[in-house]
Amino acid sequence: MTTAPDDTFLRLVAPHRGALRLHCYRMLGSSHDSDDAVQETLVRAWRARDSLEDAAALRPWLYRIATNACLDELRSRRSRPMPHDVVPAAEDPTAPPVAANAEVTWLEPCPSAWLTEASRDPGSEYEVRESVALAFVAALQCLSAQQRAVLLLRDVLGMPADETAAALGISVSAANSTLHRARTALRERVGGTSEQTAFDASSEVDEELLGKYVRAWESLDYQALVALLHDDITSSMPPSPTWLKGKAATSAFIAARPFKVLAGAPLRLVRVDANGQPAHAFYASGKLHALQVLRLREGRVFELHHFCDPASLAAFGLPASDSIESSIAR
Repeated sequence: MTTAPDDTFLRLVAPHRGALRLHCYRMLGSSHDSDDAVQETLVRAWRARDSLEDAAALRPWLYRIATNACLDELRSRRSRPMPHDVVPAAEDPTAPPVAANAEVTWLEPCPSAWLTEASRDPGSEYEVRESVALAFVAALQCLSAQQRAVLLLRDVLGMPADETAAALGISVSAANSTLHRARTALRERVGGTSEQTAFDASSEVDEELLGKYVRAWESLDYQALVALLHDDITSSMPPSPTWLKGKAATSAFIAARPFKVLAGAPLRLVRVDANGQPAHAFYASGKLHALQVLRLREGRVFELHHFCDPASLAAFGLPASDSIESSIAR
């Protein structure tokens, strides 16, 4: 591309920024690291702008730069999984959660507002919401960095094999074999028998259920809350590695831990939404305590992830104190 004036190049790049952030989030599993990766991508793109020979090739060119920026970052740190992908479920659900390990970092949620900045590529295997669902992003973190990159470029961004290979500096045959291994590993982790990796990681939209959920917490109504839980619910509380499997374990934990600790404290849940799923900012005694991300299935709460790490909440811009009204009618 003939060298464009600086402001022209910036205008060309600007519409891609939000989609690049989602791509970096999928690669890194961190909402705040994704912003850093986008900044690095834009710096690299600016420095290499004279190498862009055709403005029509801008999108794959930017994703090549972003992917390699993320791969460079991943060489210096570990992946960000969810606790249920790396440690067994708690044996005693009434015991205190295990303390966080400073050497372990977990997957972070991202604001659902980010989804409005990206659209589905015609060649993608996934809808945008599916491609950032917490279960999908968590499964990606269990792949090798290169498998993750190839699968995202091919199945999420819809890049052809030759562009994917060029982006990663590998042969087309290597790209295809890596994609096959990535799809197989993802399929084995999330279930399913089809050759493609698509799977149901979506969450139902049930405002009546969410209203009952909020009221049960805010009134500390144990029986009402337990009645909303799916028999196969998975619960976690990063940055603690403790997680629970099944309604019995989750119910026992709720009775033994939060309902006792929070007894008498004013509670407020404020609707936020994360990863295209229902989510609430959880305020206790007027202070921001956590972000709860839910996945609903069959009219019940199928997943409950209680993120307590301040770094996981930063991208949401939540007030530190409860000075706003709940968005769900009581």
